[in-house]
Amino acid sequence: MPSGQDSRLGAAIRAYWNERIHDTALSDDPPGSPAFFRALDAYRLKKCGYLLQAVGFEQWAGHDVLEIGCGAGLDLVRFAQGGARVTGVDIAFKSLELARDYCGVAGVAATLLEADGARLPFADGSFNLIYCHGVLPFAADPAGIVAQAHRVLRPGGSAIFMVYNRRSWMHLAARVARLDPGHSDAPGFRLYDRDEFAELLAPFAERVITAEKPALAIGSRRGITGRIFDIGWHLLARCRKGT
Repeated sequence: MPSGQDSRLGAAIRAYWNERIHDTALSDDPPGSPAFFRALDAYRLKKCGYLLQAVGFEQWAGHDVLEIGCGAGLDLVRFAQGGARVTGVDIAFKSLELARDYCGVAGVAATLLEADGARLPFADGSFNLIYCHGVLPFAADPAGIVAQAHRVLRPGGSAIFMVYNRRSWMHLAARVARLDPGHSDAPGFRLYDRDEFAELLAPFAERVITAEKPALAIGSRRGITGRIFDIGWHLLARCRKGT
């Protein structure tokens, strides 16, 4: 059972995301409308275009995919459009409302549940892929999420996690300029370096971590500046469960 402190943190995280899910104004169209979701999806692809190749959404056709922290369902719908059987969980019911609307607009089927990723309501070995992008840095119990992801994966199954990189140009620039990256004010927010991320992923037999640059990174640069700006803000891990 979670401690009182963990429960309070979890409640604060849930309240934060229920309040802040609409705080990025990307469209003048009403939330839930087709144009609203087109704007969100375009922003997602512009910012995280590396996911198309790194994840290969269409490669999971016919497989059972769970997204932990599905948010508005942007990536979940992409998996479903690629032919996967998808399930999404999130602690924020406001996020799930958007995800349901988006699945309806996109015409895809999905199972959506309000649940804590550290206490998943699924049997062992239920999924072929666990996808958890940008959730661990905001979670009350990131190790619990990783352990649960490992538990509900089938033998030989895959998991994809992303965290924010402490040793990145983005973090350096934010410190120099005394700016806070988006949602860094969230309760429990934390950054990771590669070693910390690898330690968090210890339950997995195989794990490969790469640094990825979101599109907000300034384009091609040379010399020392280029090396700084090439240190990706996103650490992406591709993991595999032992057989």
